[in-house]
Amino acid sequence: MSWSEIEFIPNADFATASERNFEDVDAELYAAEEGRRPQINRNEAAATFIQAIEESRVLTFEGEQFLFKRLNFLRFRANAVRVTSAAKPSTKTLKEIPRLLQGAQETREDIARANLRLVLSIARRLSSASNDFDEVVSDANGILLNAIDKFDFSRGDRFSTYVIHAIQGHLYRCIGRNCKRSSRARLANHAVETIAVDSITDTSPSAADVLMAAEAVIDKLDDVLDEREQRIICGRFGLNETGQTSTLRELGVELGLSKERVRQLQLFALEKLVEVARLFESSFVPHS
Repeated sequence: MSWSEIEFIPNADFATASERNFEDVDAELYAAEEGRRPQINRNEAAATFIQAIEESRVLTFEGEQFLFKRLNFLRFRANAVRVTSAAKPSTKTLKEIPRLLQGAQETREDIARANLRLVLSIARRLSSASNDFDEVVSDANGILLNAIDKFDFSRGDRFSTYVIHAIQGHLYRCIGRNCKRSSRARLANHAVETIAVDSITDTSPSAADVLMAAEAVIDKLDDVLDEREQRIICGRFGLNETGQTSTLRELGVELGLSKERVRQLQLFALEKLVEVARLFESSFVPHS
C-alpha cells in the first residue's frame, strides 16, 4: 500500500520530540468551569450536535497549544515514516502510519469539540430563519475542521480568533452569492465582513443586517473605488465571475506595479468600503 504526502504545520521542535512529550494530563488542558452550560433550544439542531455541545469543554490557551502541537507532530511522524519507507514498506510501517494518523484524528476531534460552542454562537447570529440553522451549523462545522488543519499554532494566536474569521467570512460570502451573484455584491459583503468578524459579542450583525449594509455598499461602489482598486480587490478575493484569486505579485505584473504597492492599494480600497458599510454599524442589534 502506498501513502500520499501527509500535510502538517511544521515546527522546529518536532525533530527532537517524541510521542511521550504529548501524553497529556487532561486536567491541565481545559479551563475550569462552574456548572453553567449554554442554553440550547433543542428544536434548533440535531440531538447529536446538542449532546456534543453539552459535553464540550473549553480549552485553556496552553491546552490549545498542546493539542495543536500534538496533532501536527503525529502527522509529521506519519509523514516521516512514509518517506523513509517509501521504497519498500514493511508490515510494521503499514501498521505504524495508520496508528499515528488515528492519534492525529482523535486530537483533531478533541479540538473541534472544544470549539462547538463557538460554532453555535456564530450559527445563531448568521441564521436569518430557524429553518436554515441546521444548514449554517453544517457549513460552520466543515469550516471548523478545515481551519484546524490550517491553523499555525506557533504564532501564539488564539484559535477562536482564526476560526471566527474563517466561518463568518465564508458564510457572509454565501449570503452575498444567494442575494446577488455579481462580483459587486460579493465585494460589498467583504466590506461588511471586515467590521463584523472581530468578535462574537451580542452586537454581531444578523444576516439581514449584512444584506442591508451590502446593498448600501453596492449603491456607492462606483463612487468609492476607482477602476484600479476594483481590479485589485476583485483579484485578491476572487470576487469576479470565475471566482479565482490572484497573488499580489500577479496583480502587480498585470497592473505594472510593485507587489508592495498593490498591497497598499488593497488596504486603501478596503478602508473605503468599510467606511461605507460602517454607516450601518449602529443598526446592528442583538439577535436571539
